[in-house]
Amino acid sequence: MPRPYHERLNFGRELPLQLISHGTGGPKAVLPHWHQAVELSYVYRGHPGIGHIGSSTYQLETHHLYIINSEVVHSFETILDQDNQIITFLLPGVWLRTVVDQEQLPVWGPLDLDLNTPPYHDLHVAIQTLVDNAIDPTMDRATYLISLGAEYQLVGELIKRLTVKGQLVNDQLPLPQPLREAVNELQEHYADPVSIAALAAKLNYSSVYFSRYFKAYLGTSPKAYLGQVRLERAAERLLTTQESIQTIARKTGFRTEKNFFVTFKQHYQLTPKTYRERYAARQVWS
Repeated sequence: MPRPYHERLNFGRELPLQLISHGTGGPKAVLPHWHQAVELSYVYRGHPGIGHIGSSTYQLETHHLYIINSEVVHSFETILDQDNQIITFLLPGVWLRTVVDQEQLPVWGPLDLDLNTPPYHDLHVAIQTLVDNAIDPTMDRATYLISLGAEYQLVGELIKRLTVKGQLVNDQLPLPQPLREAVNELQEHYADPVSIAALAAKLNYSSVYFSRYFKAYLGTSPKAYLGQVRLERAAERLLTTQESIQTIARKTGFRTEKNFFVTFKQHYQLTPKTYRERYAARQVWS
C-alpha cells in the first residue's frame, strides 16, 4: 500500500455532496488515505476488485455500498472497465454536521450494505438517482433540485438505518497517531533495509505488542505491510517509467531481481514485464 496521506478536499460546488466517477482505464489503486469527509463507495456495475476499510478487506460486489467513516484509513485495488464501475460520494464534514445538527459527525455501520435488500430500498433509490444524474450531467434546474433532494434523502436514510449508538469497532475509528507515524515511516523508507524492531522501539513499544497493535488496525503485520508498499511502488514505476526491471527492483527495496520477480508474480499473477506491456498504455482515467 502506498503512503497514507491526509486528503484535502475542495467542496466549492453548488451541490454540497461531491461525486467522483473513476473511469475505465484498467488497474487503478486509490492510495491509503483519510479525510474528514464521510466517503461512500458504490459499485454500480460488475465486481471491480477489493477495498480496504480500516483493517478489513471487502470483495467489491454489484449494488453494494461501502461506508467509510471520517478519518478512517481506506484504499482500493481495482480494475475498471466497461463492465466494472465504481462511483464515490464524499459528504463534507461541515455540511454533514449542519444537516444532522450535531457537533460531532455520526458514526455509521455496518460498512458493507447490499442495497438490493429490503431495509435499504429507499437508500438505493437515492443513490441510483445521484448516479444517474452524475453519468448524464445535464444540470438543468429540475435535475439540480432532484439531485439536491436525493442528497438529503441519502443522509436521512443513513441516520435512520446506520447510526451506531453502541460500541465502535476498529474499522469505524480514526487511525491512532502512533500508527500514522509508523505507516509514514514505512512509506518514506520502503527502499531501505527496515527494522521493525527498531521502529517499534522508536514508538516506545515492544516488537510483539507493536505488531499486534498494527495488525488490529491495518489488517496485516508491519513486515507484510512493508512488502505491500514495495510491490505497489514497483507496479507504479512499471507503468509510469521506462526504467529496467532490475532498476525498479533495486529502487523499491527488493534484495534481488529474482526475489522481485517471484514476489510480484505471486501477488499480481503476472510477471513484471507482462504487467507493464498489458497496462502501461492505459493510464488515462477520468
